[in-house]
Amino acid sequence: MEVLLPRTLEEALELAASNPEVVPIAGGTDVMVELNMDLRRPETLMDVSRLSELAAQALLDAVDAL
Repeated sequence: MEVLLPRTLEEALELAASNPEVVPIAGGTDVMVELNMDLRRPETLMDVSRLSELAAQALLDAVDAL
């Protein structure tokens, strides 16, 4: 299994475009449970948890939900 670690949103989008079956993870809770139970075995994971652009959007979404 390959794990991609993009540094920017632009890089993540480029990686996703060139790897259409990549599975993005941020916290990975559901994906990790599936991996541990051997229910899913994707060839490539992409960790997007460190992308500041996504963190900022998550904060805006949380504020909008109030």
